[in-house]
Amino acid sequence: MVSAGTISLFPFSGMFVALTRRFRRVMAALPVAVLAAAALPAQADTALPPVRNLQQSVELAASRHQPLIVMFSLPDCPYCEKLRRTQYQFLARDGYLVQQVEISDRRPVTGFDGRPTSGAELARKYGIKLAPTVLFFGPGGREIGERIVGAMTEDFYGAFIQRAIKESSAALAGPHAGPPV
Repeated sequence: MVSAGTISLFPFSGMFVALTRRFRRVMAALPVAVLAAAALPAQADTALPPVRNLQQSVELAASRHQPLIVMFSLPDCPYCEKLRRTQYQFLARDGYLVQQVEISDRRPVTGFDGRPTSGAELARKYGIKLAPTVLFFGPGGREIGERIVGAMTEDFYGAFIQRAIKESSAALAGPHAGPPV
């Protein structure tokens, strides 16, 4: 029995009730906040420059005797993010021209031919069905290296990139290095 002169075993019970009410109000508002956040466009944690003008980008890359490296990705793709973070941002820092196309993006970009296109149209044109897929382009938008489809084992992925870059660089230096006819 607890009498008026004894110490209460629950001295913070009033504060607990107030916190519980506040918690319930916050939790009730949470679905609205989650839905609002879901309506925002997704953005990668590790950014690669988005494709804006493929014609200019491929010319710049070729002037450096390098391929234009384009990663086709999807918003919120964990494999795409991992590759951006562990592979492609370092290539960009090393001076390679690495850009990204969101497969579902309908915003206009300039294609290799100077005409307007979109990420979705480019994905359709190049038969991209899986993210991430990485293509290596030379002048005129010609694929000059073996594309990398999916996120292979991390141990070997860097070797696939290096092989594609070496293959692409050889194609740029070879006798058929000009734009496609």
